[in-house]
Amino acid sequence: MTFAADYLRLDLSALPSPSPEFGAGFYLGTGNNRKPLLLVAPSAGNSVVPHVRYAAGLVLTLADGTVVRELGQLVVTSDRIIGIVTQGSAGQGSAGQGSAGQVRLDGAAGSVYAFTAGADDLQPAEVQTKRRGGLTGLIIRSRDGRFELHVTSVIGSLDDDGMLTFGASLADLLNSLTPESRSLMNPYTGSF
Repeated sequence: MTFAADYLRLDLSALPSPSPEFGAGFYLGTGNNRKPLLLVAPSAGNSVVPHVRYAAGLVLTLADGTVVRELGQLVVTSDRIIGIVTQGSAGQGSAGQGSAGQVRLDGAAGSVYAFTAGADDLQPAEVQTKRRGGLTGLIIRSRDGRFELHVTSVIGSLDDDGMLTFGASLADLLNSLTPESRSLMNPYTGSF
């Protein structure tokens, strides 16, 4: 699967919904507050493809100048990443939410920005740290310059039902992006 990114307007009443373009599926889970929560999963299904899903602060910058920002999910599998921004904005340049040309993203209304990229298309994650070495962010870039994903925070991990478990960190995400961790997620080379 190569890189793909686009704004989606999902009909929540029609979920679950496959998306061949992203090699993903969208469905509703139940969040910690017992409200419906839009989730993304590998297209073959949660039980078929080993993965880890993070709730995270994300800023996706595309080569055409589109900037997508705020909160969403990042799914890591053995062969790719899949993401959706569910709260925030998308549009040209660095303008803030509500500015002209910006689209408001709201997963509860089905308005999201989705993206996916193959592991072979990614450069190794770049670590951002404080002066004393504390991890403050990760930057994931495509090898061909088509996008840059800045992960500003990891809130926790989301299970397949939508329950958020606090405690996952940027370090956990960084570890899941390593070739060693990805090989453990591959059903043909290990178990995760």
